[in-house]
Amino acid sequence: MHAIARRHRRQTKARWWRFGIFAALVFVADQISKLIIRATLDPGESVHVVRGLSISRVTNEGIAFGFFPGRQSAVAVLTVVALSAIAISLAGLVGRNPIVAVGAGMLVGGSLGNLLDRLVHGAVTDFIDPSRWPGNVAFNLADCGITLGAALIVIGLMQDGGEDEEPD
Repeated sequence: MHAIARRHRRQTKARWWRFGIFAALVFVADQISKLIIRATLDPGESVHVVRGLSISRVTNEGIAFGFFPGRQSAVAVLTVVALSAIAISLAGLVGRNPIVAVGAGMLVGGSLGNLLDRLVHGAVTDFIDPSRWPGNVAFNLADCGITLGAALIVIGLMQDGGEDEEPD
């Protein structure tokens, strides 16, 4: 019984480390990419990369896909409330499933990246601009982390017995 409990604690600790590492990776990559974009492109400027993809400096004062523009205080409060709810909801799941731990880390890292933009710059810097994307909407690495993280959380939650499948 003690060996099983030790193994469970080791696995839980490793999964929390994964959470933290992926949150930090997404956050840092997002902030560095936005720093580069703000330093090299003027607002509204666009550079064609390959067919169907441009890098365009766009300032997004709303939330996903530009909803709620010009309401930075409300958006920041909503982000903090959503992050708190996500943290409470995922706290027990992160320690039980490695895929959920990675997904939750990516989601939290991306959310914190966009929140920091709102607090420091008054808006989020978006720059990945696919030409075939619906509407005229650009996004950033934080948005990618949030979306991929949410998908990984769903995949992890759909797995049966995820807590016992990871080897030491």
